[in-house]
Amino acid sequence: MPSRYCGFSYLCPVIRKLKYSLLCLGMLLTAFLAQRCANAVAPTGGPKDTTPPVVVQAVPENHSVNFVGNKIEITFDEYITLENANQNVLISPPLTEKPDIKLKNKTVVVKFKESLAANTTYTINFGSAIKDLHEGNPFKDYVYSFSTGDHIDTLSIAGKVLNAEDKKPVENVYVSLYAADRENLDSLPLSIAPNYITKTDKEGNFSLNGLADKKYLVFALKDVNSNLYFDQPNEEVAFLDSLVAASYPQTLMPKVMDTMAVDSTAMKVDSVAIGPTASRVFDQNALNLTLYMFAEVDSTQMLLEKKLIEEGLLRFVFRHPAKDAVVMTPEMLPDTFNLVTLHSPNYDTVQWYFSPNVKDSLWVQVKYDTVINDSTRYSLKFKEPGGSRRRKREAEKLKVTNNLVGRGALIQGRDLVLKFSEPIVSYAMRDSAIFKCDTLLYYDRLAFEKADDDGLKYRLTTPFSADSSYSFEVPDSVFWGIRGRTNDRIKVDFHALKDDEYGNIYITVMPPDGMKQVVVQLTDESGKVLKQEIVTKKEEVMFDYLMPAKYKLRAILDADGNGKWSTGNYHRHILPETILEYKDALEIRAGWDIDLEEAWELK
Repeated sequence: MPSRYCGFSYLCPVIRKLKYSLLCLGMLLTAFLAQRCANAVAPTGGPKDTTPPVVVQAVPENHSVNFVGNKIEITFDEYITLENANQNVLISPPLTEKPDIKLKNKTVVVKFKESLAANTTYTINFGSAIKDLHEGNPFKDYVYSFSTGDHIDTLSIAGKVLNAEDKKPVENVYVSLYAADRENLDSLPLSIAPNYITKTDKEGNFSLNGLADKKYLVFALKDVNSNLYFDQPNEEVAFLDSLVAASYPQTLMPKVMDTMAVDSTAMKVDSVAIGPTASRVFDQNALNLTLYMFAEVDSTQMLLEKKLIEEGLLRFVFRHPAKDAVVMTPEMLPDTFNLVTLHSPNYDTVQWYFSPNVKDSLWVQVKYDTVINDSTRYSLKFKEPGGSRRRKREAEKLKVTNNLVGRGALIQGRDLVLKFSEPIVSYAMRDSAIFKCDTLLYYDRLAFEKADDDGLKYRLTTPFSADSSYSFEVPDSVFWGIRGRTNDRIKVDFHALKDDEYGNIYITVMPPDGMKQVVVQLTDESGKVLKQEIVTKKEEVMFDYLMPAKYKLRAILDADGNGKWSTGNYHRHILPETILEYKDALEIRAGWDIDLEEAWELK
């Protein structure tokens, strides 16, 4: 037997060790390659979850009646987050104390801190508070309702809140309902919590559900101090000038046309008993209301600003037009002071221009009726707010504009007018001024004359032809302002506007019966008012010399006749003036007119 292994027996242990080492090396190599392969392509995890959470259980059930507890638990099919519950979750009718709203695993727990009113339907609107944990998918506007009585109220009021002036939706404002059978109804929004409340979404939409069969005052509030009352002068509001009867939502609307009696014991919807209802008209307007939000204007006249705003310029700003205001100084002024008083077009601003460095200070008295009696000594040494020396030098130059339209076009029959940033007290044309007609140069035809009483405008008196192109150059230091400022070199190229460069808009406007007047405005696409006309009866309105562009028309039903849009006042039950927009934008093309044959009937 030993001879069979003769010469090789000593190698057996070595061979076994070598096999074992190779086996381990192979296992390590396999593991390494597997790891490399695993790292090369990450698992995708499947498509992204876009499904919002789903309610799997509510204790007590949604739409429960005869509620007697103090706690509600709502469980979802996945883990969720609860964001800003105090701001996003609204309970209607409002409670004196906010309940505790907490998250426990997959369950939202609402625990009340006070006794609930008897025979009352409550709704809890979670708004945008509920989202799933991993992807943040929102479960928007989930509403849980219950009743402490033997039935659930199921009527609704809905609509939208828009800004009264520009018709844009207003987001995140409270919309409240006050039951019409409450005493001192009109004063309730000032100091009493509403019967029902909700908030508007991004599109300004709102919906109040679970309402009793009553009429309501509808009131919207941009609540500055978060107390649900209209008690701050800067809070914006919206309201309707008539009561609104709650209506069935579309999903619960009985199949009737006008009026019907509802048997409260027989009528069932989704196993939820409808509350007692008398014979009534089902008014679908209650589900499509529009409230226009505005900020009240304080009617008390005030001096809002009295300030040296620039070197040689005092400004006085009133809250309302003050044509009869007296702005004066008891001091004797030297002739070199050169005081010039200018009023804004609607007389709510008074500007005093004067020569700097003549006086160090000045007493000024402002009087208006018995409301304003102000006396102030002003330092006339203006302190620059900061900035470079170059910026200061630029401020010391006159700002000059003109009345050209489009690309250097002058409207036919009008003078070319230069407009200055302050009254001009000295004008002397120099020999270096140039006037050019087509290709011909003239050195003696450039002359200007004063075009207004204040010295802010100067017109070109040089005659020109409608068939030629013109340009002129005014050298620096020709016009001198009251504060010692002078002009830089002025260069203007222009021509007379030709018929094929512009268009006109013609439209017949029909004001509503009994309306004092209507302000018809032409705006650009952004809403900037370009021109306006006052209309008191049915007549054609023309907007002429319009450059190619898109325009819009709007009309202000000017009930107070002040020539502009007026806001509302809740305390005096005045709604904001209505602004109507023409149905289409109007595009002007060069050489074409728009003559709208159909009259614009303003309703």
